Amino acid sequence: MRHAIRITPFALVGSLACTAAAPSPPSTLAPDQGRRVVARNGVVTSAHPLASEAGLAMLQQGGNAIDAAVAAAFAIGVVEPQMSGVGGGGALLAWFQGQRRAEFLDFYAAQPAATFRAARALGRDSTTPLRIVGVPGLTAGLLEAHARYGRLARERVLAPAIRIAEEGFPVYQVLGEFIARDSVRLTRDPVARALFFPGGRPLGGGEMLRNPDLAAVLRRIAEAGRAGFYEGEAARALVARMNAGGHPVTMADLAAYQPTWRRPLCTDYRGRVVLSAPPPEGGMQVLHTLELMERHDLAALGLPTTSARAFDVMTSAMRVGQLGARASDDPRWAAVPARGVVSADFAAGWSNAVGTGRAADSLRPRDARPFDQAVAAACNAFEPWTSAAPAVSSPREDDGSLGGETTHISVVDRDGNAVAVTVTNSSGFGAGVVVQGFLLNDSGFLFRAADFANDQAPAWRTRTTTIAPTILLRNGSPELVVGSPGGGRIPLAMAQVISYVVDYGLDPLEAIRMPRIYPAAANRRVELENGFPPEILAAARGMGYLPVPQGFGYARLYVIARRGDRWIGAADPRHDGQARGY
Repeated sequence: MRHAIRITPFALVGSLACTAAAPSPPSTLAPDQGRRVVARNGVVTSAHPLASEAGLAMLQQGGNAIDAAVAAAFAIGVVEPQMSGVGGGGALLAWFQGQRRAEFLDFYAAQPAATFRAARALGRDSTTPLRIVGVPGLTAGLLEAHARYGRLARERVLAPAIRIAEEGFPVYQVLGEFIARDSVRLTRDPVARALFFPGGRPLGGGEMLRNPDLAAVLRRIAEAGRAGFYEGEAARALVARMNAGGHPVTMADLAAYQPTWRRPLCTDYRGRVVLSAPPPEGGMQVLHTLELMERHDLAALGLPTTSARAFDVMTSAMRVGQLGARASDDPRWAAVPARGVVSADFAAGWSNAVGTGRAADSLRPRDARPFDQAVAAACNAFEPWTSAAPAVSSPREDDGSLGGETTHISVVDRDGNAVAVTVTNSSGFGAGVVVQGFLLNDSGFLFRAADFANDQAPAWRTRTTTIAPTILLRNGSPELVVGSPGGGRIPLAMAQVISYVVDYGLDPLEAIRMPRIYPAAANRRVELENGFPPEILAAARGMGYLPVPQGFGYARLYVIARRGDRWIGAADPRHDGQARGY
C-alpha cells in the first residue's frame, strides 16, 4: 500500500546526537538539488558530490560496483577528512548478482595484541590521544575488495582521489563548522594546524583545501598497493608519530594487519532477504528491529507522523532492538547468538513489549541463545556467521551512544551488483593528529574495561555495534541499498528508512526526509526530529512516552532503491551529500 503524503520540511536546527556543538546542515540548497537521481544503469550516492562523481566515473568507464565504491571511498576520505580517510577503517557489504553471492569485509582499525597489552592501562586523555589509535584498516580493506572483485586497474580507481587532494576542493559548510568546532584539539598538532588553519585562522566555507602530502600517499598506494601504505615512507612516518605520542606500535604491526571476510547476517522482512553487517558491527540491531516491526501491519496503521499506533510500534520496536545490540561482541573471543537475535521466534517473545499502546518503564535483555539455530528460509543461501567457542565471554552493557564521525557510500551497477560501504575515523577528525596529510583514527576509545580481560587474542579490535551497511533483495535482486553514519543512531535511522521504503512505498528521498524517532532503551524518553504534529505528541505522552524535541538528527542516510527498470538514488539533505547516476 502506498501512502500519498506531503512532507513539510522540518526545521533543521539543534545539536547533533553524538557530539556536542555539532554542525547544522546546509540550508541554501533547493530541496532536491543533487539529492535525488533516477538512472537506468548505475548510481552512486555519498556525503559529497565529488566522491559520488568519482564512483560514477568508474561505472561509466566500464567498472563495476566494487570499483565505484572503492574510488568513492578513497575520494570521500579526501573531502571529508573529519569523517574518514586512509588513517581510519570501516566495513563493506557487497552483492554479486551473477553469482548470487553476498560478501562482507571488516576492515576496522585494530590493536595488535602486544601493543594493546602495552597501551591498555594508559587510558585516554586530552594530552595522549595517540595511545588509542588503532592500526588503520581502510587502505587494506579497500584494496582487498578491489583486488578480489574489481575490474579496473588500481591506478584508475585511485586517480579521482589523487586529483582532488592535489588540486584541492572548496570547503563546504559542514567541514568548515567542524574545523571551527575542533579548533582547540586540531591546533595542538602542528601538522593539523598547518593544514586546517593556514595563517593561524580556520579554513572557512568556499576556501580551497589542498593536500599534496595526502596526494603523494595515495599515489604510492596506487603504484605499490598496500605496500605503499603499510611499508615504506608512510608507514615509517605513522609509526614514528604514534611512538612519539606514547603508542608502542611497530612496523611489523602495520605489515601484519589483515581485513576479515565474514558471512553477512541475514533475515527476511516483508518477503525480502535482508543482508547486513555481522558482529561486531551493528547489523544485528537493524535486523532485530525489523523482525519486531514485521509482526505489525504498519502500512495499514499509517505513517507514525499521522498514526499514534504506528508511532508506538516503531518506537517500541526500536527500544527493544537496542537490547539485542548488547549481545554483540568480537566473535573471536565471545560467542554471539547473532542468528538467534535476528530470528522471528526471538522477536515473537517480545510481543508484550512492542505495539502494546503502553511504554514500558524499563526493559531487560533476554537470552537469544535458545534461538541461535534458527535461520529464515529465505536466508538458506546466505547462512550467517556462526559463533565459535570463545576464549572469554563477557556480555556488557551498551548505552547505544558508541561511535562518532563516520560516512557511507551506496552503489549499484548495470549488472545488478550492489555495494554498501561505511568508513570512519571513529571520532570527528579521529585523534586530531595528521601524518603525511591523513588523520589518525581514535578507535581505542571504544574499548571497555572488560576488553582487557584476555591477553590471548592475536589482534584486538573494538566493537562497532553501530556500523551497518545493508542490502535488501527481492526476487533475488537488489531492491534497496542503504547505510548511514551517526554512531548509536545508525541502526535506529536505518530501520525507519527501510520501513518507509518497504512498508509505505515512499520514494527514497521522501523516506530519508521523514522526521525520525530516537528512543532510549533504558527509559521512556524519545527524542524526535521536528515534524511530528501536536496530536501525535499528545498521544505519545498518553502511552507513557516522554517526547523530547531534538531538531536536526545526526544520522544521514545514503539510499538506492529499485523502482521498475530504474534505480533511484538519494542523499540525506541533513548534510552536503549528493547522488549521481547514468
